[in-house]
Amino acid sequence: MTPRPPKLLLYSRLAFYPVHREAFICLGEQYHVTPLVIADTPPPLPDVHRSIGSADPALLQIRGVPPALAYQPPGPPRQQAQWLHAQLRRLQPDAIWVQEEPTSHALFYILRHYWLDRRPRIVTAVCENIFGRGSAPRQMLKRLLWSRLDGLLAVATASAEGIQAVGLPRRVPVHTLVAGALPPPPQVSALPLPFDRAPGDFIVGYAGRIVPEKGWPVLLTALEHLPPHFKLLLAGSGSDEAALHGWMQRPALAGRVFYLGLLPRDDLWRFYAALDAFVLPSLTTPRWKEQFGAVLADSMALGVPVIGSDSGAIPEVVGPAGLITPEG
Repeated sequence: MTPRPPKLLLYSRLAFYPVHREAFICLGEQYHVTPLVIADTPPPLPDVHRSIGSADPALLQIRGVPPALAYQPPGPPRQQAQWLHAQLRRLQPDAIWVQEEPTSHALFYILRHYWLDRRPRIVTAVCENIFGRGSAPRQMLKRLLWSRLDGLLAVATASAEGIQAVGLPRRVPVHTLVAGALPPPPQVSALPLPFDRAPGDFIVGYAGRIVPEKGWPVLLTALEHLPPHFKLLLAGSGSDEAALHGWMQRPALAGRVFYLGLLPRDDLWRFYAALDAFVLPSLTTPRWKEQFGAVLADSMALGVPVIGSDSGAIPEVVGPAGLITPEG
């Protein structure tokens, strides 16, 4: 009698986010699993994340077969927990990948459901690296439930250390740098520049959210101290766009800084290909520090030299492939 394939369940509000989708397909094809997906209403994403790609469920197929798919219905927490418990009883997965932060309610529902059942292996992800502790009784309950985990997938060491600092048991196995990135197309032509490039020009680039914590003013300040043949291209969107336009009018920067706005994914690859160097000057705040920096992975995938600050995961992501500078 041929044994049935193991059932792998992916629970995620971003189940169809391109990199999660591709990782799930890779796992399913490599281990010949029966794929199951429970998706939730996706949270609001910044424009720069929405531009990365489609979240079309039809694209999630393993060996040409779409997974069994269920959507978490809206409702109060107790009702959602009851629905999720019913789905777990119905699906009976052998392994569960919860692509949510370790503090998500869904993860705690799942861990509680399997508290006395060690059969399914359960792993969760961590991208954040700064967590609040909460009340002592709540923290004790979290620690107790976390002890049921079979593994933690952390985008970087800082993320693993952040959740361990608020009580994740150290005996839970941790694997780092699993964020990954989608590869570029086989052929990428450089995006046309918004100016006539002189023979000695050196093109620096930044892509991402135009917000204070990403450190874009640090980059423009540095450019002010460099000779005129250094030019800067910026792509993305965010709350600081008006401030950026003000900086672009400074005498030392006029005609040297070019803002391209939000670019679609294909044009973003071409943006990287037009650069001589890419810079991510992120700044740590009390509530945030760089979690991964996918733009660094993208740049390195095209062979573009990278420079990053030492905020959060950046030094680990860059490794020996670029330069690291102190924040600011």
